[in-house]
Amino acid sequence: MRQASMTLRMRTGVLGALALLFAGGLTASPMMTAPAHAAYGPCNTTVKRTDGLGDTGNYYRVPARTGNGLSCYMQYQTGSSNAVTALQRAILSCYPGTYAANRISATGGADGSYGTGTVDAVRWLQANRLGVTADGVYGPATRGEMLWPLYYKSGSFISCLNPGF
Repeated sequence: MRQASMTLRMRTGVLGALALLFAGGLTASPMMTAPAHAAYGPCNTTVKRTDGLGDTGNYYRVPARTGNGLSCYMQYQTGSSNAVTALQRAILSCYPGTYAANRISATGGADGSYGTGTVDAVRWLQANRLGVTADGVYGPATRGEMLWPLYYKSGSFISCLNPGF
């Protein structure tokens, strides 16, 4: 009887240890962890950032997230229409004649949809102009390297610059 009791305890202990290892492996697996950009949340609005050259009213329109400022991301079918449109307009205005601008134009222009055309355009920019990871996801690293259209307070286009925000 003592032998059977000890065998049962050993089996229970081994099964418990295996269950812990299995559960620990699931939570630590790459399939269960969220991508780094998910901590920011998707861009759900835009903000006007001034050019910092005095009180002229000139501004950049940049994708943003309520409560997080410019720390946000957009990827396939993610992001509000106005945030995606701001990104698409920046690509069309500041990178004319490139594959990225041509891809945006060929897939609906600045239509506010982060579809395959916008993914391709962002991925191309990341790889060929920005020097950041070419994953097609817009986030802080991409924003920080992009050129952005600067507008007069009247809304007319001035030029493209990298304001470093």
